[in-house]
Amino acid sequence: MPTATITLDAALMDRVAKMAAQTGQSADEFVTALLRRLVGYDVHFEHGVPVFPRRPGAPTVTVEDVNRILLR
Repeated sequence: MPTATITLDAALMDRVAKMAAQTGQSADEFVTALLRRLVGYDVHFEHGVPVFPRRPGAPTVTVEDVNRILLR
């Protein structure tokens, strides 16, 4: 499988790391899972926003959760 290096600026990396920590994953695992779903076409777009199917047993992220994370 081909590999690539993705570089995030410090602010984005901090936000990704916080979201990953909430899922119990490292930032690399979190981003890898997101990218694999995107590449595997297991995603659709609603009003320009990507929507990923829930994994069995995965927690549900609410609008309030997202707003809380974004407004930090």
